[in-house]
Amino acid sequence: MKISALVFFKIGLLLVIISFFFIQCKKDVVPTPEEETEQPNPLAFTQAEIDTIMKADSATEMRIMNIFIQPDSAILRAADKEVIVGDTLIKRLTDRMYTSVIHANGVGIAAPQVGINRRIIWVQRYDKGGTFSHPFEVYLNPKITAYCDTVVRRADGCLSVPQTAEYPNIIDSSYRAKWVNVEYYLPNGNFVQERINNWYTAHIFQHEIDHLNGKMFFDNYVSKHKNTFTILPPKSEAEILIEQGIK
Repeated sequence: MKISALVFFKIGLLLVIISFFFIQCKKDVVPTPEEETEQPNPLAFTQAEIDTIMKADSATEMRIMNIFIQPDSAILRAADKEVIVGDTLIKRLTDRMYTSVIHANGVGIAAPQVGINRRIIWVQRYDKGGTFSHPFEVYLNPKITAYCDTVVRRADGCLSVPQTAEYPNIIDSSYRAKWVNVEYYLPNGNFVQERINNWYTAHIFQHEIDHLNGKMFFDNYVSKHKNTFTILPPKSEAEILIEQGIK
């Protein structure tokens, strides 16, 4: 059976119209939430952080960063990111941080001191407990919201500033507010705001939260002792990863 050229033309034209209509309809379709690509949370732990945290069990201390060597000093000088409260990896990290501060006989430690640029600290609460026993508590995303306008010069030191013969001699004191207002999350998700009136506990909070902002206790003496040590500018997470050969 023969088909005329006119019939072929009409069939072709119809196919073109149907194709155009189908394309337009496809453009107008709005993807459902299930079809949308889920964007990663910018506060999620990076693979490099996960590898560092999971390298050993909770009872194994982490290596404490040394301000006098690279790339440790770059990590200590970086501003730290918050964590996702409730992230299951936090338990392993905070357990290992606790093991580290106890092993080093410290009274506080911040996550960047163990190579993780996150806003987590442990503080020994000298305003709690008995005469010879003061508990350690861990805080997530802590901030100081107010400082007393009276400061006191106190003895200071840092687990990341070794004071041995092979390193420069650093002034061992700093000026600290007598009290501070702080806010933080507990690992169970509770949000807390409180005033820390105990001088020594307030000092520890200030020292550890300074670490989260890339600040060392001796920074306010830089102008008087320029030749004693070198202050490095803060570096981004990407720059730190490049220096470590991770990227």
